[in-house]
Amino acid sequence: MISEDILKKAREWTAPGFDDETRREIEELIMKNDESELVDRFYRELEFGTGGMRGIMAAGTNRMNLYTVGKATQGYADYLKSKAGMGKLRGVALAFDSRNNSKLFAMEAARVLAGNGIKVFIFPELRPTPLLSFTVRHLGIDGGIVITASHNPKEYNGYKVYGEDGGQVVWPEDEQIVEHVKRVDIIRGVKRIPYEDGIRTGLIKELGDDVERAYLENVQSFLLKVKKGISGELENLKKKIRVVFTPLHGTGITLVPAALRSIESVDLICEPDQSSPDGNFTTTPSPNPEESIALSRAIGLAGREDADLVIATDPDCDRMGLAARDSTGSFVVLSGNQIGCLLAWVLLRSYSKSGKFPPNPVIITTIVSTELIHAIAVDFNVSVVDVLTGFKYFAAKIREFEERGNRNFIYGFEESYGYLADTFVRDKDGVIGSSLAVLMVMYAVATSGSVIEMLHNIYRKYGLYKEYGHSFTLEGAEGVERIRLLMKEMRENPPLSITGNRIVKIRDFLLLTEKFVQENEVRPIRGIPQSNVLQFYTDGIKVSVRPSGTEPKIKFYFAFKVPVSGSIEETSASLDEKYRQVSSELFTRYGLV
Repeated sequence: MISEDILKKAREWTAPGFDDETRREIEELIMKNDESELVDRFYRELEFGTGGMRGIMAAGTNRMNLYTVGKATQGYADYLKSKAGMGKLRGVALAFDSRNNSKLFAMEAARVLAGNGIKVFIFPELRPTPLLSFTVRHLGIDGGIVITASHNPKEYNGYKVYGEDGGQVVWPEDEQIVEHVKRVDIIRGVKRIPYEDGIRTGLIKELGDDVERAYLENVQSFLLKVKKGISGELENLKKKIRVVFTPLHGTGITLVPAALRSIESVDLICEPDQSSPDGNFTTTPSPNPEESIALSRAIGLAGREDADLVIATDPDCDRMGLAARDSTGSFVVLSGNQIGCLLAWVLLRSYSKSGKFPPNPVIITTIVSTELIHAIAVDFNVSVVDVLTGFKYFAAKIREFEERGNRNFIYGFEESYGYLADTFVRDKDGVIGSSLAVLMVMYAVATSGSVIEMLHNIYRKYGLYKEYGHSFTLEGAEGVERIRLLMKEMRENPPLSITGNRIVKIRDFLLLTEKFVQENEVRPIRGIPQSNVLQFYTDGIKVSVRPSGTEPKIKFYFAFKVPVSGSIEETSASLDEKYRQVSSELFTRYGLV
């Protein structure tokens, strides 16, 4: 039997005020007595997670639709007005990606903001998320909204909110916005005006290409600075670098080609079938550059065109993946950790040679990303700061550095294929990442012969760091509860050893404690906010576990480090086997098989 609470919430969506299609959709579920679907749609309201509000598009409180978008925007408008007090609001920027309904949701957000007397600056066509971050800073306005579900499957859409610094909102602002959203009646409490009235009155302004030009000028200035530092090495480059780029039917096509074509000695080929915006992503099983299959079509084209590099960006162009040729000419898909360290190496090398390091330079990475970056940074006298997963924490750290005036951010990355350099954007940026990747490949070919050989040289210098990830998808209300119980079980009954290797340290970011097992000593973790993340350490192994903030998943991250004694290939294969043993034992222990 469906609970009365769920039925009551569902019936509210069949009442006048909701459009006919929405009412019919919910009425059919009630008539079918579809308990699992009704519970999943109404057991909660969409929440702000690691990357904002994200969900499947359909009718219901736990879904992305015009009503949940309208309610979220009304709450955001109420928050902005309460924050401004008697002061005048400067406005909000809006952008959207290629997903189904993205433009519709963006226009709804614009109508609601304008209905609350807040000026809107909206890109009339799809544009990358990092451009929105830049726009907030460039225009000096109060914040921004992006309609995107990033790399999620086609059924999803999402809603990300940005503060006046161009970064995604963090605590306490995110909680304050949520509190305002909760107070909004989804029908009677949302103020809106027709989009055309907003245009006519000047409350809604559609942006032209002047902001994009300013953004690209910043990208090009950054690239020239990096290229100057490695110009000596690039003199050994005897050919043009051929690049195949795929935007995976997303927003990358609007800015990445222009940025890459500004780099001398680059021959760019855009994958034609995936260059057209398409919310169904019809040519790929996944629009996620974290997955090798997303690059397969572009790799095929690169083979036929004798290209050196494949670049893929996700639908909102904040993530970037690469495939590069090895010494045999075959394409190898690189991990986010490998890309992050390769880009860092070239950037640090450039700044070191040109003397462009600012005082007290800092790299930011996440607690689940590779620790190889720490070893590299030490060689260049650069500090590394670890933050929680999510680039909103990067932006918060950059703001903290600027307010204190004691450190200077130069580069940041996370293992999930997000990269940022310089500070004119405050979110991960697929345009900057793609551009820096081309310079990295030019440097690698000129100095090592190939990207893979350059990576192997880094391993020979610092040791082989290798990371693996595995996620379990647990959907619906039952999945949420199971993830909660899994985290509770691992917290209360942690493993004492993994494949015979004793656990020596446990870090709990919910309790903000670090326990040294052998000494039975507990120390506080400082400088990082609470988050439901656990980490288990042995000598040479680190396992991290966390629920996803954007998908119904629990994620495991495995990190290994060993010295390179024989060939890189043999050492890497031995770690593959070690990973299989460690993951199998851990998953079996907690019933995930």
